[in-house]
Amino acid sequence: MEINSIEKETIGLCICVESLNNMVNHALLDVRKSSRTIGEAEVYFKDFIHRSLFVIRFLDFAKEAGDSKLTGVSGSCINVLSETCQSKSFNKEVTDLQKALNELVNWLEFKAPLKLCLPTLDIEAKIEVSRMDFLKISGNHSKHNISRLTGVSKEIHKILTEHDYVVPLELIPLALEDFQEHLDENYFIYYGTWMAQLLNDVRWGIQAYLTPIYISCHKRANDGFSYKYEYPEGLENELSKQWFWRLMNHVRASPYLEKFTAPDSFTSQSSLEWDME
Repeated sequence: MEINSIEKETIGLCICVESLNNMVNHALLDVRKSSRTIGEAEVYFKDFIHRSLFVIRFLDFAKEAGDSKLTGVSGSCINVLSETCQSKSFNKEVTDLQKALNELVNWLEFKAPLKLCLPTLDIEAKIEVSRMDFLKISGNHSKHNISRLTGVSKEIHKILTEHDYVVPLELIPLALEDFQEHLDENYFIYYGTWMAQLLNDVRWGIQAYLTPIYISCHKRANDGFSYKYEYPEGLENELSKQWFWRLMNHVRASPYLEKFTAPDSFTSQSSLEWDME
């Protein structure tokens, strides 16, 4: 079945919204509003299982490629949203979404020197990699058992080699727990508030982008309870109309979390980034 550009954008946006809703919600996250600064909040994972699930879903959103036949984009949800900011099928105003997306991408691509104690390898490594690299290591480690982590082991071996640490590749699987302890128990707990804010800002950016089309398409029935959507021009087949209805219902429901800002103390440095002179 051939689908046009507006239909692909509809499907891609719905997938992205549902992916974001599965991360930034009150089931996974405990959001504690600041009593001193309006708009600020601290975010904590409910427990280690919810933290692992958040990281896995974040990796899927940021890195894993979806079906290009559905979305027209061979890439992750971030790539789908980047394409939306170019195609702008529903709204020419994409400032909020583009800004939120840029900030998320900049956060993921940022590199900072870190110190990792790896007792299994008997080294204290000082490395500099992107947050995306750490997300890939942690997310895949949480997804798979050790027999399926060959790719992660090779990635870690490459990182260590590039930083002049000579370690046999066959020893890396034994050190995966060392990495995961640093990332799960330190790095991603510290940055949890900031990650949640960045993703929530993207969700609100989508909300701002789609609100005008929702207002124009949403029609209330005479009984005061029922409603329907009038489909915009370009949605031609029944399947695309179902995706549009689903997408508009997400707009109707609004994002699960209110807008908030992470305190500065949660956006500076994790303890792994201290004392790197």
